[in-house]
Amino acid sequence: MTVRHGTWQGATALDTTLVAHCAFDWVHTATPDEEDENGHVSNVSYVRWIQDAARAHSESLGFDRKAYEGLGGTFIVKRHEVDYRHASHQGEEVVVTTSVEEIRVASAIRRTRVIRLKDGAEILRARTEWVYVTIATHRPSRIPSSVLEAFALTGKLAKGPRAHNAGQA
Repeated sequence: MTVRHGTWQGATALDTTLVAHCAFDWVHTATPDEEDENGHVSNVSYVRWIQDAARAHSESLGFDRKAYEGLGGTFIVKRHEVDYRHASHQGEEVVVTTSVEEIRVASAIRRTRVIRLKDGAEILRARTEWVYVTIATHRPSRIPSSVLEAFALTGKLAKGPRAHNAGQA
């Protein structure tokens, strides 16, 4: 279930403490198959949630797989940085908030937070670098203006060297 697409300055619908750029909330209930042998949601499942929230955000703006194929390009993950703060378990409902932090000519940085709804505990924070590539060659390509416009990112390109905040989300 999706909640809403935020504004450039506005907080997200379920996380009023996070003022985020182009934010989107995705609500999910952890399933039994997402738990690992340690009895909590697995790291692999958390990364899937990060990707699923980003995909749902894009689809909510009209950019599903077919739309990207029509443009001849798609986003792929270059790097995930994940800081785990608390465990979560099957049956728990979480909100996965994703936001576009930085946009470049052929890449974007998204921040993601996972919050457990019953008690507000922060499960994780993540930073993901996405690269826009052509489908035919998988080589980086300029992000189309139609994508920038849909995400309200026109005129928001970062200037200067990319900031690397290893270990901080």
